[in-house]
Amino acid sequence: MTKSELIERLQGILPGASAHEAFAPYRKHFEHQAGTIRKKAAVGIHLYLHQEVWHFLLIERSSYDGKHSAQMAFPGGKPESTDLHLEHTARRESEEELAIPSVNGEKITELSMVWIPVSSFEVSPFVFLHDVRPSIEINQREVAHYYEVKIDDLLDETTVSTTSIQVNDQVHLKEVPCFVLNDKIVWGATALILAELKMLIKKD
Repeated sequence: MTKSELIERLQGILPGASAHEAFAPYRKHFEHQAGTIRKKAAVGIHLYLHQEVWHFLLIERSSYDGKHSAQMAFPGGKPESTDLHLEHTARRESEEELAIPSVNGEKITELSMVWIPVSSFEVSPFVFLHDVRPSIEINQREVAHYYEVKIDDLLDETTVSTTSIQVNDQVHLKEVPCFVLNDKIVWGATALILAELKMLIKKD
């Protein structure tokens, strides 16, 4: 897939809920939280060509006393008072967590917002396209590992699976749809974002 073809697909009409639906059956457990105060957040999806194959970056968050401890995710977080907008947040967080300079990467599109019930964040995903493979240095306080994932693996239907998740002491979810990428289970909001990214890229 050429750069121009990739950009054209990414800038198509967002499938939104139709892409999210298959990866969100567990959300019925949290419908009672729908009216809670929601907080803004943003993540960066960094795409680049390496050895003639398109890749994107995922991180495994460090273990901590919090709802997203050790989860697979995109670099990102909540806005700070100095952020001009949520795209700025995604770029700043990517620099803080992976040392990707905030000026690097062309913004191609903003994907559909995803609500995270357990933390009440509304996450805005921004897609950035890099002309060269980013040089990465992880912030070990926030990131345990990073992974370079081939887009071809995301598009491969065999990477779609299910898993069991212990959300908290009261909620244990079974057969939760997920992706298995680089031998890591990716579920929740990150899986919803990936599902939309996949649908945009894979469409005829």
